Amino acid sequence: MGPDKLELLFNPKSIAVFGASELGQSVGSMVFANLLEGSFSGPVVPINPKYKKVSGITCYPSARSALKKNRSIDLAVIATPAETVPEIIRQCGKSGIHHAIILSAGFGETDKAGKALDAALAKAARKNKVRFIGPNCVGLVRPNISMNATFLKSATPKGNIALVSQSGALCSAISDWAEPHNLGFSALVSLGNSTDTGFGDVLKFLTNDSKTDAILLYVEGIRYSRSFISSLRMAAREKPIIVLKAGRHNISSKAAHTHTGALIGSDAVFDAALERAGAVRVDTFGQLFAAAEILSASTRSKGSRLCIITNGGGAGVLAADRAGDLNLVLPSPSQTTLTKLNKTLSPYWSRDNPIDILGDAKAESYGIALSASIADENFDGVLVMLTPQAMTNAETAAQAVIDAIPKNNKKPVLTCWMGETSVAKARKLLSENGVPDFLTPERAVEAFSYLAKHHRNKNLALEVPGPFSRDHQPDIKDARGIIEKALDDGRTMLSDIESKLVLKAFDIPVNEPIIANSLKSAQAVAAKIGYPVAVKINSPQISHKSDIGGVRIGVMNRDGVAAA
Repeated sequence: MGPDKLELLFNPKSIAVFGASELGQSVGSMVFANLLEGSFSGPVVPINPKYKKVSGITCYPSARSALKKNRSIDLAVIATPAETVPEIIRQCGKSGIHHAIILSAGFGETDKAGKALDAALAKAARKNKVRFIGPNCVGLVRPNISMNATFLKSATPKGNIALVSQSGALCSAISDWAEPHNLGFSALVSLGNSTDTGFGDVLKFLTNDSKTDAILLYVEGIRYSRSFISSLRMAAREKPIIVLKAGRHNISSKAAHTHTGALIGSDAVFDAALERAGAVRVDTFGQLFAAAEILSASTRSKGSRLCIITNGGGAGVLAADRAGDLNLVLPSPSQTTLTKLNKTLSPYWSRDNPIDILGDAKAESYGIALSASIADENFDGVLVMLTPQAMTNAETAAQAVIDAIPKNNKKPVLTCWMGETSVAKARKLLSENGVPDFLTPERAVEAFSYLAKHHRNKNLALEVPGPFSRDHQPDIKDARGIIEKALDDGRTMLSDIESKLVLKAFDIPVNEPIIANSLKSAQAVAAKIGYPVAVKINSPQISHKSDIGGVRIGVMNRDGVAAA
């Protein structure tokens, strides 16, 4: 396989910073400082016609002049005013720099002039064969090569999870949160407006990236849907992908569009597409953090059967309740496990799942119960919980859990040491030893569910529909004609009736819509169909009819049709 088109974006050997300066608070000065302070191994070249030197390093007025003194430059990081960027991209392409990260804002996310600038940027990049991330982004972090090509203040620890986000602020928050939680990343990618490089391109690279074991996505809107879905399907076969999508409701959709200029489609459609591609969706920022913690352990579930070990019955019930909400299974321990635990635990232990080892459990009871549960083929994962009690030492119990996990363990083990002050040191011990620990039973169970869903969705994604029979071939010509007519009319969305005609062309059953152009016609059609009926606005300009009160359902008679 040849090199990926984005290889030099993620693994450059030399970098030029356009807009590097001595002004401490400018974007150009901060990204230049980050590259130097992060000890990036290759040359970092400042380019700015206003300076002879920046941070003691010779500064050049242009890409061409920089390349006269430097053998090659793999990556351009651009932090200059928006109006200067298309020309800089043109100069980069002419000089042999074919990869860029554009931090500058003021493009398609703003106004009509910004959109025109966006178009000029895209044209310059295509003509001069430059691939770029951005604009309007915070940049790219690649910890394994000590590259922090962003203006984020906190350093990002090295690890095995990639985060790809349309929000730079979210990248900043996760980067800041990672180190105290002993989490590391293979890449942090801020896409910004995705004018050139979108989710699909980055997913394609990360699928084959040996440094990346799992991928987190924060999505506000998709520009290149076909590329996104095909790359998502390919990536999800190899690695867990967890997606947080903003804009689930109308008011947040508008905010997301304002933020990056991205288009938001139907949330239900997006949800179905994710599941079919093999990805797993979360709904909150907190859940995305939980996913990062469980994925960092690099263990994967082969099913949805969870074992719960606890020294508190109430905590076990809370975890079991959440497992039921998420359609997880709590199977009973095998006979081998029952025999083993009956010999070693208190005679009053629960003898079922949750495995309640009781409030006076010693640390060794945790180790015994966990060891037996990891070996039990009835379980796909184990959640170990502790509530602070006088007879149980939180730290020694945590160490017993760590010691009970085999070095070659493939089964997910999660912990939930409940409380705060009395369990803080134990939590730190678990986290430092690569055992994911969660504040609440519910969050821990949710984290396991992401692994279970990944396994299920991955298998579903491998299923393909059977071929059409000879008697039912799709009418592709008709479907294409409907779509082409809409495009000829300058529309990017099909009407309700057109959509159903396309589905019908592929033998997908749909209810038959009938157009009525007058009250009399509507009443006649309703009588023919039979009450109750639904009445909808038929207008190519109105795609979300319900939002403007353009749908009436349960219409029962002629007068109801007239009122509608």
